[in-house]
Amino acid sequence: MLKYSDIMIGSQEIPGEASLVINITNCPFRCKGCNAKQLWEDVGEPLSYENLNMLIDSTLQDITCVLFMGGDIAPDEINELASHIRANYPELKIAWYSGGETITVFTEYKNFDYLKFGPFIQKLGPLTSTKTNQRLYRVEGGVLRNITRLLW
Repeated sequence: MLKYSDIMIGSQEIPGEASLVINITNCPFRCKGCNAKQLWEDVGEPLSYENLNMLIDSTLQDITCVLFMGGDIAPDEINELASHIRANYPELKIAWYSGGETITVFTEYKNFDYLKFGPFIQKLGPLTSTKTNQRLYRVEGGVLRNITRLLW
């Protein structure tokens, strides 16, 4: 089961959204220059439906989106959690920041409104850099629209 270490409410990760950012641990990528090395270890609380509901319910008045930060160790679980949110909190947008190069076979577009792909490559910079290799997409139907430029 996936675990999370902490949460925050952020407005910079997904343009135009106030996101409940759930930091998921046990990252398999361990990118050089990573600013979240605390997420490399397999620590934290289980990200069960019960815990997810508690996190959302405690911040619902302040958020428009739930953002999974990581979770590449179990993309099928991320997809299931996103489906759970879609069914139980239809008013919320759902996003996933993945360090993977592409979407996995476990990911159903219908469960997400935003997807970010790409490992952090220090010399190319973060999503806010025009040189970044990372890409942020808005899911529109079955199509991914690149919206990375909105972060520049």
